Amino acid sequence: MAEKSTGEKHYAIRLRKFTRICPITGFKEEVIRVGAPVIIQTDRGIEYGEIVKFDGPIPRLFLRDIKLKKVIRYATAEDLEKAKALAGFEKKAIETARQKVKDNALPIRILDIEYLFDNSRMLVYYKTGEGEKVKNIRDLSHELTTTLKIRADLHQISARDAARHYGGVGPCGRSLCCSVWLEKPRQVTVKMVKEQNISLSPTKTSGLCGRLMCCLSYEL
Repeated sequence: MAEKSTGEKHYAIRLRKFTRICPITGFKEEVIRVGAPVIIQTDRGIEYGEIVKFDGPIPRLFLRDIKLKKVIRYATAEDLEKAKALAGFEKKAIETARQKVKDNALPIRILDIEYLFDNSRMLVYYKTGEGEKVKNIRDLSHELTTTLKIRADLHQISARDAARHYGGVGPCGRSLCCSVWLEKPRQVTVKMVKEQNISLSPTKTSGLCGRLMCCLSYEL
């Protein structure tokens, strides 16, 4: 469940893409400018983000495996223009990556690409079909690196992670639990569905990820 407010203020950096937060520690509150864009160094490299404030603990849902090393500077006008341009590079890279996948008949789907601010590398997010293995995935990484002139790191994510990553609206008409407040996806089994006398129909019991909906465990 969501964290309860304790009255304490917590500051963090919200990264440029996706809902990912890096907490700020060891700072002087009087110099923090909430809402200001900043250039930071994380364990991934040089990145662009924005300072945000939480009235209470930062929800663990937003805390991913990205560690903030230091805030380098507040973003300049030149930095802002560079950050805006990254979306165009990413769009082109996605088109190129999907064409490479098609040309090489690889059993994967390119979901998204994320450029780091300093163009030192791009992160390519992809998923495979259930139980499928890709033998020559390194060849794709090499091709993308050569074609786009930037180091390409490929990251496989599961169907559930993809749903959490991008969000969406469930059959209930509300935002997906996994992308809003659910910190860890629930383990839902066919037995749990049958015990509630619910028909095992993909249109009724499957979420956007294609798996049994997490909410089927709430009423059990």
